[in-house]
Amino acid sequence: MANYLAGFTAVQRLAAILFLLAVLVQGLYAAPHEPSDVQWVAEEVTPPKSFTGGIEGPVCDWLGNLYAVCYQKDKTIGKVTPDGKASLFAVVPNGGAVNGLRIDSQGFLIAADYVNHIVHRVDPRTGEFLESLTKDWKGPQFHQPNDVGIASDDTIYFTDPDWKSPTGGRIFMITPGPARRTVQLDDGLNSPNGITVSPDDQRVYVGQSNAHNVLVYDRRADGTLHNRRVFIDFPSQGVSDKGLPDGIRCDTQGNLYVSMVYTGRVYIVHADGKLHPKSIDALGKSPANVTFGGPDRRTLYITEKEHGRIVKARVAYPGLR
Repeated sequence: MANYLAGFTAVQRLAAILFLLAVLVQGLYAAPHEPSDVQWVAEEVTPPKSFTGGIEGPVCDWLGNLYAVCYQKDKTIGKVTPDGKASLFAVVPNGGAVNGLRIDSQGFLIAADYVNHIVHRVDPRTGEFLESLTKDWKGPQFHQPNDVGIASDDTIYFTDPDWKSPTGGRIFMITPGPARRTVQLDDGLNSPNGITVSPDDQRVYVGQSNAHNVLVYDRRADGTLHNRRVFIDFPSQGVSDKGLPDGIRCDTQGNLYVSMVYTGRVYIVHADGKLHPKSIDALGKSPANVTFGGPDRRTLYITEKEHGRIVKARVAYPGLR
């Protein structure tokens, strides 16, 4: 280094040292290289038509079992073991139909029933629908509870789209603990669909299908939301405006995975709102929802509506539990 800088002026030596330090710092803080087993094309988990075209809401429990709706018939929930064996887990009571699923910290399934306009809590051992978590709500009837997100403190968020109105969509939360309350957080939204919470619990993301974008909110300590803004507008980043954002999930690095109906792909959005240069081929034109599973949580499961099946791909970072 000293010999290399010997012929430089003092200013040139200082500039060279600063440049080398910048390169060193950049190397220390650069994102790690993606693992070699990352897949940009999914592979089949369950055979075609094992689920109906209404397949949605995948979620994995702590034992690696995967749950998704519309197993063989609509208005059901199916269960797929880690070795790929699928079976009927539950029939939704009272003629209901579930879309979004999540699992809380106690292992109970949280299920959004868009026919009966409620959010259920379901026993993971028996498939019994235990209670309505929204029974306290006294406001206008929900349009159709759609997707569910959950924070680490068990605060539940759900979207309530009004598919007949571009400004009729709402977002709600259900507070944790025995004295649950259902609280409306926002309204006037255009087809709010997928919803998820960031790894640090500081932000909540909401996909607007017919607006072709994802919104982001800041989250207060009491779980309420503020500072709504557009996180990513897909057409402006080169994604066809025929694609409809549906399910969304975060990995531990804050990357957002967005299933895009009619494009056949799952898009990855970095925590700064920039689109990853690659996307995942979901083996069908209408990937609806996504979730993480597998022993290291780096398997992304995708509900693929065109062929009524579940597919999977390896991703770079673990997903949130």
